[in-house]
Amino acid sequence: MKGLRAPPPTRLVCLLIALAGSLPLLAVSLAYCNSVTTLLSASFLSALIFSAGSLWYFGHVDRAFSEIYQVCSRMRAEDLSARLYPPRLRRLTPLYRMINSTASFLQKQFGRLSHTSAEQDAILRTMVEGVVSIDPDGRIRTVNTAARMLLDISTSQIEGRLVAEVIRHAQLLRFVSEVLSDNAPRALTIALQGEMTRQLEVQASPLIAEGAVKPGILLVIHDTTRVRRLENVRRDFVANVSHELRTPITSIKGFVETLQDGAMHDPALLAKFLGIIGRQAERLNSIFNDLLTLAKLEAGGDDAEVELESMKVSELIRAAIDDCGHSASAKEIILQVASGSDGRVLVNLSLVEQALVNLIDNAIKYSEPKSVVRVEVTPGDEYTEVAVVDNGPGIEKRHLARLFERFYRVDQGRSRQQGGTGLGLAIVKHIAQVHGGRVEVKSVLGEGSRFSIFLKSVV
Repeated sequence: MKGLRAPPPTRLVCLLIALAGSLPLLAVSLAYCNSVTTLLSASFLSALIFSAGSLWYFGHVDRAFSEIYQVCSRMRAEDLSARLYPPRLRRLTPLYRMINSTASFLQKQFGRLSHTSAEQDAILRTMVEGVVSIDPDGRIRTVNTAARMLLDISTSQIEGRLVAEVIRHAQLLRFVSEVLSDNAPRALTIALQGEMTRQLEVQASPLIAEGAVKPGILLVIHDTTRVRRLENVRRDFVANVSHELRTPITSIKGFVETLQDGAMHDPALLAKFLGIIGRQAERLNSIFNDLLTLAKLEAGGDDAEVELESMKVSELIRAAIDDCGHSASAKEIILQVASGSDGRVLVNLSLVEQALVNLIDNAIKYSEPKSVVRVEVTPGDEYTEVAVVDNGPGIEKRHLARLFERFYRVDQGRSRQQGGTGLGLAIVKHIAQVHGGRVEVKSVLGEGSRFSIFLKSVV
């Protein structure tokens, strides 16, 4: 409907046609009438009748053209609800019906297209995978929210811009150029550096449009960072647990072979070696128990159902300190409880007591004899912080992020000498998570450490 113009005024045209139509009647009248009066009367009457009929007919035609023009103008302005009313001229009825039918058809098609477009937009917005559509000239057609986040795109308006203007990763740009050149599906794994390194898997497929000489391409981007991290954790766990089990098993095997070779007949060696074997067996038992505890906690996930009850923080701390009293006395370490522990928290007694015992026991192990280990409580509206503070050697900053991983050790040799399994802090983290809380650590090398567990407060 481009270039649609208003119809010319037709009433003047109708008048001219009427006058022109009266001329033949005038000629007939001259030929067959005998008197001037009869001639004039007949001519005037004929012209009047023809003019009136022409004006009536062409007036309706003019009105019909006007209505058609108005409806077409509204349709051009995307108002597809516009319709024509039944005309007074029956001969125009098929035309009116055709125009109304076309408008209805276009309205339905436009509605379907709008609905489909809205669905596609909603799907793209909610997809976890990033989606980028690129035309044959290397310009971006569409990009969803996930792709913006994964590729760290901050520019607001990127549709229609060249890929090289938006994406700054050289390897990804070469990849896009290669796919546009050979029109073949490809895959690429890249690492994007930023606040945290992201591992991305990019799948590219050609978009072949009907009649297009060169197709565009569609990029689908998967964030595999978490999967790869879990694979690394699993691999490290297998390696670490194998190493942790190998040490006591090798020791037990070696001393048993020594005893079998004759040392068992020496009472002093026999007692010494059996004591070592017993300690190594106890270490194996501790590792297995901690692994079972972790397995049970992880089986339920962070939302594992545990029986919770409201308890005073002071009762929890007192029970944990009683359990650690013997090891503290052996090193003449004083266990202090700061004020402010009268609040209540929602906990599973046995699990939280185990977590606090692990934290206090670690503080005792790594503190100097005759030092002080403090338990501090900071109440809050949502969470209550229970912190175990020591004046030990402290921990380097580079180790803090991984302290709660299974079998992670800051000092491998010293940790084993202290009798730890490398699983205690991992257990503390999972106990906090099944309670809907969290753990934190703050440490300064040479000044000591502060390990905190956050539990839900009871108002």
